[in-house]
Amino acid sequence: MGSDVAEGLTPAKLHGFAGYGMLAVVSLPVLLGFVAPATYLAFQSFERISRFGLSPAIITESANTVFIAAVATLVILGAGFVIAYAMRMVPGAVSSVLARMGALGYAVPGTVLAISLLVPLAAFDNALDGLMRHWFGISTGLILSGSGAALVYAYAARFMVISSGGIEAGLNKISRSIDETAQTLGARRREVMGMIHLPLLRPALASAALLVFVDCLKELPATLLLRPFDFETLAEASRGTYEDGAIAALLIVAAGLVPIIALSRLARPEIADVADEISRS
Repeated sequence: MGSDVAEGLTPAKLHGFAGYGMLAVVSLPVLLGFVAPATYLAFQSFERISRFGLSPAIITESANTVFIAAVATLVILGAGFVIAYAMRMVPGAVSSVLARMGALGYAVPGTVLAISLLVPLAAFDNALDGLMRHWFGISTGLILSGSGAALVYAYAARFMVISSGGIEAGLNKISRSIDETAQTLGARRREVMGMIHLPLLRPALASAALLVFVDCLKELPATLLLRPFDFETLAEASRGTYEDGAIAALLIVAAGLVPIIALSRLARPEIADVADEISRS
């Protein structure tokens, strides 16, 4: 019914004062929410660079941020594919409930998630180190909390629904009759996945990867709490003065704009499908 009503609506063109007034109204959130803060940050960054120059550490921090976000994106994309593909191959209430449980992390703030992971991860590291010292006389150190694995795990728990939801939306576009036809012709499930599903899922996989990458870039609380020692990121740099934080903030925005532009040009329908899948989760 809602779609029928939407199809019956026709856009109305506004002219003169009404048109300019509506343009001002719809532009106000963008101006106040992005243009004004970005202009202020750009001014502060220019003032900081003109006085003291650009810190060499900012390059390392940018590289570390992109690296950890890229690693997390690969892990999350792979796990999301497994979840979505399992729901297709073994449909039912159990797989659906398990997939929805994996989406709960998206509703938890990054700070809460990071703090809740500190205790069990530290306990695991200490227990493993104690066992290795007792049996082999060697120290394993902080394998999870000291290597970046904890941060990748937090990203995965937080953004898994974006990956699995986007891939699930792409799989739903592939008719099951294609799978049945291929299996009737003698193709095994592995061959169906490699020769049919994966090629058809390329737009959905790329869209999900870009969305996850951008979210990992801008996830500051979890990064601050779980980053490895001596592994500086833009999240850490943003904690400084306004001038120093402005540079880091603008770099995070710039690093996120490139995937967003690529995503908007890649496939607009896939973005809507991912958003719709997340909203249903």
